[in-house]
Amino acid sequence: MATPSSMSASAPNLIPKGDYQARVVESAVVPTASGSGEMLKLTFEVMAGDFRRRRLVERLNIVNSHATAQRIAQEMLARLCAAAGLAGIADSEELHGIPVMIRVGVRPGSGDYGDQNVIKDYRPLAPPTPPPRAATGQRRPWDPAP
Repeated sequence: MATPSSMSASAPNLIPKGDYQARVVESAVVPTASGSGEMLKLTFEVMAGDFRRRRLVERLNIVNSHATAQRIAQEMLARLCAAAGLAGIADSEELHGIPVMIRVGVRPGSGDYGDQNVIKDYRPLAPPTPPPRAATGQRRPWDPAP
């Protein structure tokens, strides 16, 4: 459990839980700490509001010996691609600069580590607009009488 002093030391660096307009500004595939897998490291920059220009790092275990960790990472990457309007990517740089909404949470600290921001979800920046409805030829209740 984090001590009050470690929590207060990290608190100024955190952004509050919530939804933020952000974009990927850096990405790299890096080895996991154990060296047995690969992580996709994505750096997001908040684009608007009080926390504009703040950066958050997301690490997705895209190749991992733990099937659950790998599945979760692949699902999150698929959600990010969908939010960015992409069916999939061949290179992480394809995600750079595309605005998306990120849902930010706070993971409580443990041991020597204080609380940290985590990205919980991705959504398109604006909800998709439904296609226009075809005219039915019927009179609507608010239309003037013929």
